Amino acid sequence: MKKFEFNLQPILNLKEQSEKIEREKLSKIMADIHLQKEKLNNLINHLNEILEKNNKEINEGTTAIKIAEYDAYVKKIQQMIEDKKNLIKKLEKDAGIMRENLLKISKEKKALENLKEKQYSEYQYLLNLEQNKFIDEQVSFRVAKSY
Repeated sequence: MKKFEFNLQPILNLKEQSEKIEREKLSKIMADIHLQKEKLNNLINHLNEILEKNNKEINEGTTAIKIAEYDAYVKKIQQMIEDKKNLIKKLEKDAGIMRENLLKISKEKKALENLKEKQYSEYQYLLNLEQNKFIDEQVSFRVAKSY
């Protein structure tokens, strides 16, 4: 009997490769999300420090120009924080889409693997039948030869 050959092996290989690529993309975007969240936390901490410093200077007495400068700077930091939050939301949305793609590819790959396993089991069964038939023929031949 010929060697077992899964006729959909190229497709299975493609699915495995696609799954690997999607995992790498997802890993990269998750690392980017983590980095952006760290930057967001740093901006929030910086904003809090600026606000504290501003309040301290107002209590101690400062010029209107200095207050206006702080106000403009605070607004700039707040805008940067808002931009970071929007970026993180976009990245998380992209990560969700990638997770869905990865899940779809994984299911397709698993279905192909199950089919391959089923076909291999059938192959093993047929191989066993063929071997048993050969053994029976050999035994029958020897028994017939001995008479």
